Amino acid sequence: MEIKTQTTMAVANFTIELAIKQKQDLSYLKLCEVLFFLQGYYLDKYQQPLIDCVFKSNVHGVINEEIISEFKFYGPGNIESPKINLDFSSFSLLHGGEIKSYQEEVDLPKIQLEELQKVTQTLISKPSWQLVKVIINHRTHKAPVINELSEILEHGRTYEYAEYTNSEIEQCFADNKKWLLTLDPK
Repeated sequence: MEIKTQTTMAVANFTIELAIKQKQDLSYLKLCEVLFFLQGYYLDKYQQPLIDCVFKSNVHGVINEEIISEFKFYGPGNIESPKINLDFSSFSLLHGGEIKSYQEEVDLPKIQLEELQKVTQTLISKPSWQLVKVIINHRTHKAPVINELSEILEHGRTYEYAEYTNSEIEQCFADNKKWLLTLDPK
């Protein structure tokens, strides 16, 4: 079955709305972890990615720079709403017009959307620390490397984060599939 590749923000918005509806905790770091495992699920099951994005290894598990830059202002707290975009293309200070708002949404057929919802619900039901533990303890995890130049120039420590390949994401998911896809009883 062919899966249409989605944008990072469309799947993030889908996940955020589901977490809010289910009253589940979802910080921006947990969102990165959930998206990482959703990517792994689709790579494992369909041999193709769900999301067109890059995941990087981090001391806190995994990060996605688009998610971090968009939702980091929530700090360690829960994300309260999906990302809303503003379209100024038909607006002019001189001639008026309107500013349109829209939200990127997942574009999948109903049966695939239901599958995505089921897997996402299972993943967001897991505590963030457990998702991180699975990522960090997996053989594909790469610890961030201290950027030596930053220390030499005395700018404090900065880190370089290694990118995960699709193969590594798939391996991490496949090796932990049974636990990841088991819904924890409340």
